[in-house]
Amino acid sequence: MRQEFKTSAGTTFLLTEFDRENNWIYNNWQGQLTMESIMEGSQGILEILQQTSCPYMLTDNRQLLGSWKQANNWLEQVWVPQALAAGMTYYAHISAPGVFGLASAEDMHLRVGSHTQMYLFENAEEATTWLRHMQQAEAGKPM
Repeated sequence: MRQEFKTSAGTTFLLTEFDRENNWIYNNWQGQLTMESIMEGSQGILEILQQTSCPYMLTDNRQLLGSWKQANNWLEQVWVPQALAAGMTYYAHISAPGVFGLASAEDMHLRVGSHTQMYLFENAEEATTWLRHMQQAEAGKPM
């Protein structure tokens, strides 16, 4: 299950998929985002989450440019409650390079970090290791 979202100019801004092998939803945000693209892509992620009830989310913002802080109010008030209701529990977020992407992620973490287990990471290895630890803990396996 995979979805690709493009701008009106045909540029991909989000690839999202349920990764069966790793048992998580992987979101790869790209380029510069508008409020509309964030809402459209987030709704697509929510659809996959609702279909899979997968508690593990891996969001990769390493290819993002600039800030997306303008969407954090909507994410906090609209998207996150729906994602939690659909089963999201663990949210690994790989921050975008640069001060604007990091500031956007930190602002989102402050807003929703108390509602879900959301952690910010600088690289994919740390994020995937943390998600695997959470999966093992859920399964009752020793870590």
